[in-house]
Amino acid sequence: MQTMQGKAHPIHALIQKTREIFLCLGFDEIENPLFIQEEDVYKQYGKEAPVILDRVFYLGGLPRPDIGLSDEEILKIKSISPYISTDKFKKILRNYREGAIEGDNMLEEMIKILKINSTQAMEILDLFPAFKNIEPVCNRTTLRSHMTAAWFLTLEAEVEKQAELPLKFFSIGLRFRREQKLDATHLRAHYGASCIIVDKNLKIEYGMSIVEKILNDMGFTDIKFTKKKATSNYYEQDKEYEIFSGGIEIADCGMYSRMALKNYNIPDALDVFNIGFGLERILMVRNNISDVRKVLYPQFYEDIHLSDEEIAKSISMLSVPETDEGRTLAGKIYDAAKIHANEKSPCKFLCFEGNLMNHMTKISVFEDEENKNLLGPAALNEIYVFDGGIYGIPEDVEKFGEEGKNIKEKGIKANLNFLDAVSNYFAKEIEDKVKEGPKGKFTFEIKMAKSPSDVNIIIKGRTKRFISNENKRIVLKGPVFMSVEVEIK
Repeated sequence: MQTMQGKAHPIHALIQKTREIFLCLGFDEIENPLFIQEEDVYKQYGKEAPVILDRVFYLGGLPRPDIGLSDEEILKIKSISPYISTDKFKKILRNYREGAIEGDNMLEEMIKILKINSTQAMEILDLFPAFKNIEPVCNRTTLRSHMTAAWFLTLEAEVEKQAELPLKFFSIGLRFRREQKLDATHLRAHYGASCIIVDKNLKIEYGMSIVEKILNDMGFTDIKFTKKKATSNYYEQDKEYEIFSGGIEIADCGMYSRMALKNYNIPDALDVFNIGFGLERILMVRNNISDVRKVLYPQFYEDIHLSDEEIAKSISMLSVPETDEGRTLAGKIYDAAKIHANEKSPCKFLCFEGNLMNHMTKISVFEDEENKNLLGPAALNEIYVFDGGIYGIPEDVEKFGEEGKNIKEKGIKANLNFLDAVSNYFAKEIEDKVKEGPKGKFTFEIKMAKSPSDVNIIIKGRTKRFISNENKRIVLKGPVFMSVEVEIK
């Protein structure tokens, strides 16, 4: 079979082009640190650091809990597998706490040392709330928000080598900023191309001529330098410039501050010129794209146009039974619940009794709380698509007001409703429980639905993106309150 040439992402095609430009101009490529200590931000920004740190991401991690075994927990572990050595499990927990076992190796170690299967290992871990209730702890390490934060560290290391001047380095990589919102001009991660020149008696005019040369090679001819009114603290006062093309800022440059350089043991005799390019911004200007999200993530922000019929077809169930018996069971649950939906509680109605996957099984729908209906008011909601939105509409459309009437009259009805989806969810859960083989009584329930997944419904990603981009709504929620009792004999 003939292999077709793959297509490069525009940002990485530009990165490669930018690398070639820098290399041809005699710059050496450097991989700058991605993790920056908080103290370095203070060294570079001084008194401005606190407000700068507001835009950075701090790193955090989950502390490893110190877990002991109570008599009750030992009994629960033995009920999962009576042959487990609690002493060996205690040693596993201790080694995990001390870092001798990595988190992603925990299950593997339990299976190997305790001679159990993966299902048993997960059930044992689920016994300990300490694993699930751990709160992340933040430290003083941040993610690089601008390449300059890393250049000072690189400068200190390179100048210490007493390398031959001039030093010319470039680095291309991600920068992370804690933007308060994501929109056409704001991303939390974006690519920057940055370079530095280090020499004695280095003039800013020389650096600006390098900027012009780089941008010319990128295809920009209309270039304007504008002195920044409020100079960043890591630049010398009045020696920071924004670079525009066609009225849009595409780069920034300037001479590093003597004070900031001194904090990294850079001799006063050396001057440092820095340039930083926003690569997404360059692509936006070159390709006449108005939304930066389309530059970096075209798969999520493509121009999508879907009809109501197409949206209706994209609505499906999240979980369905795998066997014919399970699918038949879903129908029986649906029928029993639909017939008795408005029966007053407490009540219980048999859905199925007999052989289910070689297990004698009895299944009922029930409601124990007094003076309720068997099903909650939203359980019988039908799904409609109208004007790009998805809605769960009750049988009594009066409860949904004029908007509901309009949706029901003019909308497209999907081939799926809440009760159908919920019945399939219960059937899948029962199917899994019967396969596991434990005997006894089990109950499954769905109470208040707040999202599509709560009623076992999934909207395909492309449709969700269309609805989000068009500011439409997905209203699949409400009081379902449906319960199923299962007895495996």
